[in-house]
Amino acid sequence: MDGSEAAPLDRLGLAARWLAIAGGVLLLAAMGVTVASVLSAAFGRPILGDTEIVEMLVGVAIAWFMPWCQVRRAHIRLDVFTARAPARVKQGLDAAVGMLVALVVAVLAWRLIQGGIDMHERGRATMFLQLPMWWGYGAAALGMALWTAETVRQAWSGPRRRT
Repeated sequence: MDGSEAAPLDRLGLAARWLAIAGGVLLLAAMGVTVASVLSAAFGRPILGDTEIVEMLVGVAIAWFMPWCQVRRAHIRLDVFTARAPARVKQGLDAAVGMLVALVVAVLAWRLIQGGIDMHERGRATMFLQLPMWWGYGAAALGMALWTAETVRQAWSGPRRRT
């Protein structure tokens, strides 16, 4: 490759890509609910529980976008202190920071899974629509788990292509 072509995605990359596309669909659905809610309210008939739906959809969508950001290495990076460091130092720091990020995201995934289990066991639901809350936790945990896996893969494999 001459550098202008993207390398083919591996299984984690493909999963992240499809999850991000699904997150985009969720975001479009949240937008549709918001538009419908504004229009309904304009005619004096607000939609009960619209914020519950939008909050859950947007929260899951964000969690589903994060693995694709990691695949693309598109997260914000502060390299002002390492800009002039040798390549080996940068690679070592990238690997160490990658493993730290993976640890933090793994903890988030674990807590989302535990929160979803607790919500399911307690039968917790949203206030107006009585939607079960556990599914949002589980769906977001899926994104966090995939983000963790991709971050670990990148930290172990060193510098890689941008797709």
